[in-house]
Amino acid sequence: MKRLVHGTPITPKRLLPQLKGGSFCVSYMNPEQLDECIDLVGKDQILILDNGAFTAWKQGLTLDDAWWDGFYAWANAAMDRCPQAVAVIPDVIDGNEEENLKLIAKALRQDKLKYPERAMAIWHLNESLEQLEKLFRICNFIGFGSCQEYDIARNKPGSAYMEKIREVFAYMNYWQMKYKKDRPWIHMMRGLGVFHKIGFDSADSCNIAINHCRTKKKFVNHVREFADRLTAKVKGLELAALPLFEVAH
Repeated sequence: MKRLVHGTPITPKRLLPQLKGGSFCVSYMNPEQLDECIDLVGKDQILILDNGAFTAWKQGLTLDDAWWDGFYAWANAAMDRCPQAVAVIPDVIDGNEEENLKLIAKALRQDKLKYPERAMAIWHLNESLEQLEKLFRICNFIGFGSCQEYDIARNKPGSAYMEKIREVFAYMNYWQMKYKKDRPWIHMMRGLGVFHKIGFDSADSCNIAINHCRTKKKFVNHVREFADRLTAKVKGLELAALPLFEVAH
């Protein structure tokens, strides 16, 4: 079953319970709705604890060791309370593979994360398949990060993005047989636009957080309705006329 992960915060907060039973992503940059998401996440869903590295990079911020120590403490406390919670290991935006492997090793081997089996490592689509193979062997959760070369927004048949994804999934099928290991959970970062086309296990989007106000006059529980329409798209069901205002973020 695919999980559509709703980015937070949802404002005003009183609307958040309309998403009860779903999956959520809470960023350490904006942690104010964590308690509510822990209460609302479905038993077979996922709560992604994002480290905020991408947001910091977009804002030109430099995050120091104290920030990361704070993130790990926050994530560990959340995972204590929520068995569905998975923490995203920090990565170096525009960094190299060695830098990212060092961060992954630090998180998994130096007691940064209390539950390493619920850690998500990030693999960027312009990184090597050798890098992905290493993560495949050691991680239960892997997040795929888009990049300029393989832009998720350019996901038409025959595009570089789609060809890369096909190649990657073929290799993962081979590794599954080679290592006699189940495939890790594969999450597509900001991947709602391709979620219904590709075999990811989950993808996150801030679509509802950003755009729910556009539909509030049409439905009584408009956030729930919006989420159901998005879920219908993921399941390949026929959609009604409600537009899906997916935006780049």
